[in-house]
Amino acid sequence: MWAVLSVASFGIAWFPMIYYLIKRRNTHFARQKKLETLILCKLKKTKPEKQQSDSSLTTVHCSSRNVAAWTLATLLIFPAFYIFYFLMSDLRKHEEHEHDFLVEVMELTKDLDVPLEVHGFSTVSGFSVGKYVGLSVVTCGLAAAYWLYRIFNDYNSHFKMQWQNEDAMLSFLRSLDKKSG
Repeated sequence: MWAVLSVASFGIAWFPMIYYLIKRRNTHFARQKKLETLILCKLKKTKPEKQQSDSSLTTVHCSSRNVAAWTLATLLIFPAFYIFYFLMSDLRKHEEHEHDFLVEVMELTKDLDVPLEVHGFSTVSGFSVGKYVGLSVVTCGLAAAYWLYRIFNDYNSHFKMQWQNEDAMLSFLRSLDKKSG
């Protein structure tokens, strides 16, 4: 919808579109960090001391991006490709971290007799920056528009899957509280 609105408004919708994507990304990454910290604290209280020291569970996160600066930088062609690249690579790194986190949490919780039903996921498929840049030059920017569409689609898919996992993790934490309380 944003892409159609951007074309229909002769690019005026471009800036709010990019702005809200980066803002939503930053908010999501910060929220994920809080959730992971909460889960780690809860699991450390519940797990026996011997197993706590064996855990390598840590929080690692992508840095927050300056929303206004990144949005304005898309006015120029090369910074736009830079921003598109980092938006995609940040999401890929974030998903890899989330997958590792979920695997380790599942490992730590298997002996707790409290069900945790989360699903590892990957919404970002591999992409070649050179391919997108080359196609963008050849197609006079149409491939860049497709790339931006893919970025939005990947983030939206990621957010939808994350909401489901967050609901499952919060239910798990409530179950742990009931069990220990």
